[in-house]
Amino acid sequence: MKKRLLSLLLVGVMAAGLLAGCGGNADKGNAKKTQVVIGDQTETSGDITPMWTNNASDYSAYKMVTGLATVTSDKEGKWIYDEKNVVKKVEEVTNDDGSKTWTFTIKDGLKYSNGEAIEAEDYVFYYLFWASDEAVTLEATQAAATSVQYVKGFADYYQGKTDVLEGVHLIDKMTFSVTIDAQFLPYYYGKALASATPEWREGWVPSDVVVEETEKGAKLSDNFTADYVGKQVEEYRYNPTACSGPYKFVSYDQNAYAYTLEKNENYPGNFEGQKANIDTVIYKYVTVDTMIDQLKTGAIDILLQCSDGTDINAGFELVDAGGFDYISFPRAGYGQLSFKCNQGPTQFLEVRQAVMHLLDRNEFAKTFTGGYGTIVHGPYGTQQWMVNEYKDEVAQLNAYAYSLQSAVDLLVAGGWVYNADGSDYTGEGIRHKKLEDGTYMPLVIEWFSSENNPVSDLLVTSLQNNPDVAKAGMKINQTVGSFNDLITYYYDNSTENPYQMFNLATGFGNPYDVAYAYEPGQPDNTNAIDDQELYDLALAMNQVNEGDDKAYGDAWLKFMQRWNMLVPDVPLYSNEYHDFFSDKVKNFDEDGYNNDVSSAILYATIEE
Repeated sequence: MKKRLLSLLLVGVMAAGLLAGCGGNADKGNAKKTQVVIGDQTETSGDITPMWTNNASDYSAYKMVTGLATVTSDKEGKWIYDEKNVVKKVEEVTNDDGSKTWTFTIKDGLKYSNGEAIEAEDYVFYYLFWASDEAVTLEATQAAATSVQYVKGFADYYQGKTDVLEGVHLIDKMTFSVTIDAQFLPYYYGKALASATPEWREGWVPSDVVVEETEKGAKLSDNFTADYVGKQVEEYRYNPTACSGPYKFVSYDQNAYAYTLEKNENYPGNFEGQKANIDTVIYKYVTVDTMIDQLKTGAIDILLQCSDGTDINAGFELVDAGGFDYISFPRAGYGQLSFKCNQGPTQFLEVRQAVMHLLDRNEFAKTFTGGYGTIVHGPYGTQQWMVNEYKDEVAQLNAYAYSLQSAVDLLVAGGWVYNADGSDYTGEGIRHKKLEDGTYMPLVIEWFSSENNPVSDLLVTSLQNNPDVAKAGMKINQTVGSFNDLITYYYDNSTENPYQMFNLATGFGNPYDVAYAYEPGQPDNTNAIDDQELYDLALAMNQVNEGDDKAYGDAWLKFMQRWNMLVPDVPLYSNEYHDFFSDKVKNFDEDGYNNDVSSAILYATIEE
């Protein structure tokens, strides 16, 4: 058992499902099959592929069925070539224009879960498909090509100006190359930019859509159009039948919000050669109000990442009573109120800053985490080394201390000084701002929150119904819906989106590369914030030499300082996560960052 820590962190907390737990050892022939049921407090959607509206819980399932990357990270977060299983040979060349080319030769004998061979074409297709404007513009999808955005020629290919991706070449049956554009180099995380996983072409598109090699780069055949491939893409994103990871997708139960995954017998192992020990993983959504009982009764075997102090203490009671264990770790992420910065009152900086002053974030963090968390002033979590290395500088970020007067002063400075009829604000009711077209905008923020969410409940009392919000001349309207509905609106950057504020949480991965999240005009800029300086600072953070921690940390701090001034989100807290599990589960040890549940589950075993 790990020592109890008092620190920080969060996830998206939401609702329901059942199924049987560890007892799920079933006879298949003479062999006993082991099963584990994992409970996640973030609602799954069934959209397992992360290029659309995939949630954090969906992404965990996705990572269990996806593997064989050319470049992967070890348990300490160091990026390495997977020469044990995937890469037979690799060459790195720095080109005259400053770009860098990696040429990979893939090992023979690799197979998907369905038995189909994995070859160089599968890695080339990964780039061509996810970088394409066709994938992004498919009806009812919002595919985002963040994983391939640094490839040379990406912008023109993504925007449909050319059908050839300059930075990718299919050299022979087992060899391909990828070139990273000079503008993104150097890169602090080194070879991570060259990482790719195989994608089964015939699953995603009709078999007559093929990869073609040209002198200018690789391309997909001319019949690769949204109209032609759209139906098959829409089906396969929910039902991947050829998996490259330690597990294979079997089904998704939309009533139980549960994925069923089974061991992929064709998986050769991770970078250490580790294969899955447990035969079946059921990964499901659990509601906050039932999750401890589900763990206690065996409906689930592992309860991931508890962040609420009340739930953590309830978990400790199970541990103390016997039959259960736990691990804890600080989260590399934070809980936030996320703003849309392109429409409504929150497009104006003074409004966002005023909201910061109208929420007692210290009290909020203390109340929600029950002492297992702390306040943060930007998009970071305490697991990240930069936070501790620059703790004095972080402490100097604007804390936006609770102050009605400061909020009012900001609103007045921002021009929120009118009544609805254009007369001077009288000090009662809703403030208005005169826009360039002569109309008056009311200071009314539309907030979409998720149901069965204690964070939402606490925000109602601490912010929405706070009397000082009304005194400031502001009103916040709450709409409650499912977490999946929230995600749909959250990714809608149109000015027709009826909502300007959302409460959820963000976890940061390795690499901590957030430039894509602030690039003006791009779909993954979910704040829809148009600030070139913020994007440039986020990009500069990446563009330091590998291993130069001082340069990286300094760039990270400059980005945080700019972000802290612009406040595209209200940082609520970062907290200590606690995983609780049946003591039948052995060797399960995640840290939520370098070694998350998708990799930790490979080492876990079930003992009766």
